[in-house]
Amino acid sequence: MRTVVGTMTGTSMDGVDAVAIEIDGFGLDMQVRYIALTSTDLGDARDLLRQLAKNGGTDEQMHSGAIAVGELTLTSINALALPKIDAIALHGQTVFHAPPTSVQLIDASIIATSFDCAVLTDPRQQDLALGGQGAPITPLADWVLFRDSELSTAVVNLGGFCNITCIPAHANPCDVTGFDLCSCNLLLNTVSQQLLGMEYDEDGKVARTGTPCDAVVEEIKMQLQLQHSEHRSLGTNDDLRDFILTKTEIAPKDLLASIHVAIGACVNDATQEYGKVLLAGGGVFNKVLVSNIAHTGTTETLGVPIQAREGMAMAILGALALDGISITLPQVTGRQETTDVVGWTYAKP
Repeated sequence: MRTVVGTMTGTSMDGVDAVAIEIDGFGLDMQVRYIALTSTDLGDARDLLRQLAKNGGTDEQMHSGAIAVGELTLTSINALALPKIDAIALHGQTVFHAPPTSVQLIDASIIATSFDCAVLTDPRQQDLALGGQGAPITPLADWVLFRDSELSTAVVNLGGFCNITCIPAHANPCDVTGFDLCSCNLLLNTVSQQLLGMEYDEDGKVARTGTPCDAVVEEIKMQLQLQHSEHRSLGTNDDLRDFILTKTEIAPKDLLASIHVAIGACVNDATQEYGKVLLAGGGVFNKVLVSNIAHTGTTETLGVPIQAREGMAMAILGALALDGISITLPQVTGRQETTDVVGWTYAKP
């Protein structure tokens, strides 16, 4: 039995999550059980990281951001108060993603010098080096957690961007597909921050008071569908910020309501053929967004807390790499086929 910790800092920059799991077995035969989740707010580091993601920065600023994420990650891992850790898989904070370049900030040495276990970092770089997009990165972990012998399953992550893992019934890993669908919470948060002076619209409370404008909904849907039609991973400059801030003909509350309807329609179109749709990510706490999606449940019903899914995925991918399994799927990221293990950089063997 192994205890593995996965850490994640999403594009919405809410905080650093550390998730502990217990693993029984090895490789693709592993069985996984959720243990605990801790989350540490980015605090004073948030402004710097947002600036780096928006405009880049000096070498000193990038290094300062990496140190800050490393220290916050260490705080989250320590808060788990685990008696034993066998491995730690670190994602870091994405501040730039436009393949073939992707930058996740974290000073992994801060964690590597604090724990007597294997520490893995930079999960996307080897995939990128093999011509892949480096994303989506979670589909193989989703297969481990959510595969079903009877029903086809779509796992929908409602994060800064919406991405979907598609798992056919009784699937092998080679049957799994996945893709980034469209901007999601980043788009909603842009309106909240720029037009309402709010960090985000908690639970969709403002959107609930608005009325969707059919014409604006169609405009937004076209932009979101265009993102999906390009068949690439989404990242830097894909938040549709410039587009959405031109929609001044309606009130901000109506704009938020319209965005919710458009995102929901895109998710429904992409998942309508699946027997089971599982929602995860911070957007699940937005009742207005969820009400626009014809879903059957959340990952919570299968023992994976909504906020823990990505951290659990990192932990699973870390364990798979240690077991000699490549963590990305060629049919998902577009990377070259290889007999070598495509995985992480070892901050500490």
